[in-house]
Amino acid sequence: MKVKVKLEDLGSEQLSWLCVQPMLISVRGKDVAAKVEVYRQLHEGQQAIFLFYSYHNHTKSLAEFYWFSAYNIIDMKSWNGIKNGMRYFNQNEMVTLLDDIELLITDKNKVGDTWREVLPTDLEKDPILLQRTEELYVKYRAVAQEAILHMNEIIRQNQEMYLENSSVT
Repeated sequence: MKVKVKLEDLGSEQLSWLCVQPMLISVRGKDVAAKVEVYRQLHEGQQAIFLFYSYHNHTKSLAEFYWFSAYNIIDMKSWNGIKNGMRYFNQNEMVTLLDDIELLITDKNKVGDTWREVLPTDLEKDPILLQRTEELYVKYRAVAQEAILHMNEIIRQNQEMYLENSSVT
């Protein structure tokens, strides 16, 4: 699944998002099976970007960051896929940070083999959790921006993998 982009979008900081936007919008609100079906139609680089943005687009606030990290780790079981996608793009700093986020979520919410219900309001009730989450969130915002710029550059260098031949108009 390749996408069409405008010529001016090739230089955009949104390029990597534009490469998966149609796929992610097509599965918004659908069940996991529908999401997996679209995901499997993508090549490894597209899968990496798809999983990254399925997570990243839900990290606009601290509470979202905390809850959606837990959701991807516990419910969606997509965390390893997100980390593998960042490995694909040689984003080792992001992989390390994702490991740190996973440790935070696991330490707070897993007792033995059982996960407790994770709520965005957990941050309001636990000042230590709030502080640790804020520190990771600040790092995440910076490292995510670097990862996006790197993915954009890889796409520019490998347009045939991500963009339709006649896609630059």
